[in-house]
Amino acid sequence: MNSSATITDRSVSEGLGLWEPKRALTLEAARAHTQRIKVMRYILMGVSVLLVGVLIWQFMSDRTSLGYEDDPTESVKMVNPRYSGRTSDGLPFYLTSDTATRRQADRNTVALDKPVLEFIRDAGAQSSFVLAETGSYNDMDKILNLQSDVNLETDDGYICDTIHARIFNRDKRIEGDEPIDCKGEFGTVTGQTYAIEDSYKTFIFKDGMTALIKQDEAAAPEEDDIFGFGGDGPIDIVADKGIYYGTRTDLRGDVKVVQDGAVLTSDEMDIYRIRKTGSTDDSLKLGAIRRIEAEGNFHYVTEDNDIRGDRGVYERDKKIMTVTGNVVVIQPGGNRVETQKLIYDTRTKEVQFLGQKAGDRNKIVIPGSGN
Repeated sequence: MNSSATITDRSVSEGLGLWEPKRALTLEAARAHTQRIKVMRYILMGVSVLLVGVLIWQFMSDRTSLGYEDDPTESVKMVNPRYSGRTSDGLPFYLTSDTATRRQADRNTVALDKPVLEFIRDAGAQSSFVLAETGSYNDMDKILNLQSDVNLETDDGYICDTIHARIFNRDKRIEGDEPIDCKGEFGTVTGQTYAIEDSYKTFIFKDGMTALIKQDEAAAPEEDDIFGFGGDGPIDIVADKGIYYGTRTDLRGDVKVVQDGAVLTSDEMDIYRIRKTGSTDDSLKLGAIRRIEAEGNFHYVTEDNDIRGDRGVYERDKKIMTVTGNVVVIQPGGNRVETQKLIYDTRTKEVQFLGQKAGDRNKIVIPGSGN
């Protein structure tokens, strides 16, 4: 009875998996399985390393076979880019182009195709524009360098054409190393090189310039003041340099001014013009010449007179021309007067030398005076 009970108890243990020898075998199998997993893991890691090595070798082989090198001329092209910034006085400007190409050799500069610059001269003013065929832009320094068919159009009516413009957007100024043609209130001007400064208000034409001023006939002087540089006829100007400050024009170096048959030359000359009614600093409208100041080797020539001196001044409102310093007056008839000061009244046709009236033999005849 006891033996049978023992057998029954063992069968129950075996059914429950609690028999000691079988448990030992199960642990042994688990250890073997773990070892196999570990070996397979090492194998897979080795295969992965091998594949990575093969891929690296293949990539380097392909690169060598293609002869690939780091090219400093490599570029990145952008389509319809837009750049923006602000001037030193806080006004915005915008630059667009058809394309922009940035090269490794100069990463701060992009080459532009058909660039367009929009800027504001003064607060409250309308936009002004500069267009060109090609150019480059330094985004760090905000400097735009334009070449080929450069066209400037300002909100106050100035139009300039050139083939080179270097625009300093922060400083609001432009300079160019090539000839430029400009049209505006100051007339038509050509310069061999140029600069536009003072918030694009001051035009400087250098290395030889020519100009044509066409005056408004409505601003012509009275009939009894028909006098070279006082009339309403066009005025031709030649000089080494011309600087346009709104109503004043400074001419420097071998200055020659011609109007209505009268020729005025000097080393330097300042021309002042009338400001038309309704004009502002932002939109200046110019009328007739009101004053001329000529300094150094002054020489005024007409068909009837040859007047020389160190300095000459014409004042339209006073209708007076004054010549000072080593004055010489020569007329076709041989009449010659030398003095230190000459004052000519364009209304009365009277001439004074050193404050004294001259006689008829010393009277200067001006065309149109009726003499």
